[in-house]
Amino acid sequence: MYQSFDLSLISERQVYDLFSTFLKEQSSALEIFLRNGQNYTAGTNNKYEWLESQLTPMSWSVNTYTTPSPGSPFWLTFTSTAGMRPNMILRFVRAGTNDDVGDMQVKVQEIVSPDTAVCILYGDTMPYPLDPSMTAKLMSEAVQENEKNIVWVDEWQPVNEYNHFQIFRNAVELSDTALNSAIYGNVNTLSEQLKGAFYKIRQQMSEQSLRWRRVARTQGENGTFWGMFQYLDVSWGNVIDAGWNQLDPTIINNLVQLIVEDGGVANTLVCNINQARKISWFNVSWNNPIITQDSTQAGSYVLRFISDIPVAGGIVSNILLDEKMPNNTVELIDINRIALVPYANRWLKLVPGTQPWQDGQTAILRWEYTMVVKDGKYSHGTIKNLKW
Repeated sequence: MYQSFDLSLISERQVYDLFSTFLKEQSSALEIFLRNGQNYTAGTNNKYEWLESQLTPMSWSVNTYTTPSPGSPFWLTFTSTAGMRPNMILRFVRAGTNDDVGDMQVKVQEIVSPDTAVCILYGDTMPYPLDPSMTAKLMSEAVQENEKNIVWVDEWQPVNEYNHFQIFRNAVELSDTALNSAIYGNVNTLSEQLKGAFYKIRQQMSEQSLRWRRVARTQGENGTFWGMFQYLDVSWGNVIDAGWNQLDPTIINNLVQLIVEDGGVANTLVCNINQARKISWFNVSWNNPIITQDSTQAGSYVLRFISDIPVAGGIVSNILLDEKMPNNTVELIDINRIALVPYANRWLKLVPGTQPWQDGQTAILRWEYTMVVKDGKYSHGTIKNLKW
């Protein structure tokens, strides 16, 4: 049952609290995102900016490589040498693992470009053929005794991220004849029409929060904000391509591991109903549900997924349904790091729109928000191209 809204009781025409109540009845992620946004500083211009802090890299993806001769310097090319410094000692692993490929170790002698370093074999280790499926990992950074020429390094690299604000608007309107008509269900009241407007707002903001594009506001453009997908499904993000295979616990656990290795702890799986049913099937296909002899119920459903990573208390992710999610995608997010943030004094409000000569009443819902996704590449992840 929807709650009945009486516009005459709305203080200063603010409807944010009523909209939040409506969202709770719908079990929507929007209510969580909006509540999180209350902890952020409201916007004061069309571009909302925030800093994302991350440690300097301690691994680098190999690009091109020629097997060196012992004792001879050689060039080693990476996708990026950001954070790499002379005298670092590196080892090599398969991407996504911590397993050594050969026993080769190298010492960085010089950084010659944003993607190339001059290296030399270190510690009498033997050369090993590398390829772009491999990653260099920092072992240590040796320094000389009584070192005086100290290079100060800030291990935290804040990255500036941003989004644009977007103005939303909806209107409810009834003629004076309709307002005075006795119709079963009392649908001809502005309060009843307002519930329909809330539903449309929810639909619009759900779409916007997931997949919309970031377009700056100009004279010819009204301006829109980036949705969650645009921050998560990115290069160097935690993204797993399922190759149109079925969702299973292994795929989810692999994504959990990627996020944990990046220092994140995701706590919510966001998916459409078809993938949620597949997760519920884990209880049948992987663990038999217990049904007592006198039970008249059958079946199984899952509200939380517990990772197989053995840490105290486990890594638990709540299942959050959203009918706007694609059927072939599951997002694993830290829901506390995603928020819908209002522009200052522009949260959801109801303003009068009735014209002096109008034979009826009009009320306009107006609000201005943007979306913040903190540490999109590190605290969240995506499984895409799933079978459905």
